[in-house]
Amino acid sequence: MTGTARGRRTREALVDAAAVIFGRAGFAATTLESVCEEAEVTRGALYCHFPSKAALAAAVIERYCPLWWELAARLSARHASPAQVLVELTFEAARRLQHDPAYRASVRLPLHAELADVLAPAHFLGWLAVVRDLLRRARRAGELRRDVDVRAAAESTVAEFTGTHLVARATAGEHDLLGGVRAMWRQRLPGLVEPETSARLRLGPPAPE
Repeated sequence: MTGTARGRRTREALVDAAAVIFGRAGFAATTLESVCEEAEVTRGALYCHFPSKAALAAAVIERYCPLWWELAARLSARHASPAQVLVELTFEAARRLQHDPAYRASVRLPLHAELADVLAPAHFLGWLAVVRDLLRRARRAGELRRDVDVRAAAESTVAEFTGTHLVARATAGEHDLLGGVRAMWRQRLPGLVEPETSARLRLGPPAPE
């Protein structure tokens, strides 16, 4: 194995380990020693790739930034309705928040006080871009109400999903996050999509492939 390939593998192992530990313990409680132990590398090897814990957190977030685009593309291949894709996208994100510690870390890290100013803008701009794209497609498909402002609707959807996650985390340990997302859409859909579109949308996670 070449030095370059070995370096890439070490970096990926560190990001994998950091995502798991950040998801389990949170940013503040995670130590670089614990990441090195999980990744089975030395602290010197870690510093070859990441000068700080914040840099490691940024790498975790960067890894998951394309996920919403990937999920949207996968769901779009299964559904002709952009509105259904958007709904199922939020349910899939909620499901991963419940069951995938690494993904959960990528969502929580930008909300941490030490990281918010640097990492939150790129994180949320990525989400907003995906949601705006789906809403524009819904408009072209005749699903969106004519009075809906796509930019404002995208911002409020991402904000409400984030708030739903935080409330569920604070009150039920995320165990009822899917219920919270379902309630969110029941409130939002009448003002967002045409009545016939709202009536046929399924409010739940994607069916297994």
